[in-house]
Amino acid sequence: MKVYLAVPLVENRSLERTRLMARAVADAGHEVASPWNLSPTEVSIRSTVNIFQRDRAGSRGADVIVADVTTPSIGVGMELMAAYDAGRRIILVSRKGKRISTMLEDMDGKEKIEYESEPEIYLKLLERLTLLRGTRARRFW
Repeated sequence: MKVYLAVPLVENRSLERTRLMARAVADAGHEVASPWNLSPTEVSIRSTVNIFQRDRAGSRGADVIVADVTTPSIGVGMELMAAYDAGRRIILVSRKGKRISTMLEDMDGKEKIEYESEPEIYLKLLERLTLLRGTRARRFW
């Protein structure tokens, strides 16, 4: 399955957390559909890539979207909306006890993974994604 990682890139960036999530995706036997998120981002240089088109197509085209919603990000919210509208399975990852957007809390069909320490992310996400192997990734409602 293709798994799109939606993570903050400009503010509140955690490359370590992103790479941890990507390792869980790969170790569960899936493909990371957003490999550009695994490299350091230079925000002072304007890319020739149309980021809106790339990320919208990526989040709509993946089977599953795993979103780091520990800290607010407009881009992550837009990727989640595109994936939701396309009927994709959505897994939200956030720190336990950290308040996330009410809009995300009220989203139908989402799955949540909460962690207390970052190493837990790998284990919990690996377990969830391993269960998805060989299943349809679409939401069922």
